[in-house]
Amino acid sequence: MPYNYNPYQYPYQQQIQNGGLVSVRGIEEARNYPVAPGNSVTFKDETSPYVYTKTQGFSQLDRPVFEKYRLVKEEDIQETHQNTHEQYALQSEVESLKKELEALKNSIKEEYLDE
Repeated sequence: MPYNYNPYQYPYQQQIQNGGLVSVRGIEEARNYPVAPGNSVTFKDETSPYVYTKTQGFSQLDRPVFEKYRLVKEEDIQETHQNTHEQYALQSEVESLKKELEALKNSIKEEYLDE
């Protein structure tokens, strides 16, 4: 059986899963992950709520760019839209407020004219 030698195959490549994310156990493992020049890798930390990206420039002399993102849970969008409908005013309420405002303006004008 022939020996298949590939000098560019890293043991980390077996960890790629979940739609192209690399699963790591901590930030140091992500920092030490080898990235080919001109490529970027996204990591999912299995021990904390973080996602990391590591981007290597086209030159091996360039220092890789490492970024850390915190995962935050957001509420369901449909639920928030239902609550905003209750906050709108009816047209009749707006008209009523306009009339009250006009009455206040007129009374203030009359007070200043009487002085």
